[in-house]
Amino acid sequence: MKLKYFLSIYWKSIIIITGILYLSFAPPSAFKGVPAFEFEDKLVHLFMYGGLTCVLIYDFRQYAKNKTMSVLSFIFMCLLFPVFLGGAVEILQPMYFAPRTAEWIDWFSDIAGVLLGWSAFQLIFPTVIKKKSK
Repeated sequence: MKLKYFLSIYWKSIIIITGILYLSFAPPSAFKGVPAFEFEDKLVHLFMYGGLTCVLIYDFRQYAKNKTMSVLSFIFMCLLFPVFLGGAVEILQPMYFAPRTAEWIDWFSDIAGVLLGWSAFQLIFPTVIKKKSK
């Protein structure tokens, strides 16, 4: 029952994660007709992980609405999970999805996207994390 409830809340995040994994592991030939400019892939990483972070925070708020969730749960689920996902993707690309390659700058772009997504969400919805009053 808990898994069903979890999936009913986090379905948007799961779709975005699936899209990120497809874009990260698809062969480069799948993107031949796409217009390109220098460092476009870094910008794509920034927006993918920024968007994922915003949706994760939104979903977390929905999931935690009637529960007591800790700040640590928020940090792990909404901030650290996308960072680890980006790192895992970069490690797996050259190992299993040649000719894809791993680049540190891609992972740094993922991390910047997570921070950008969190910052944007804080600007739009500043009450995501409330400190408990004593």
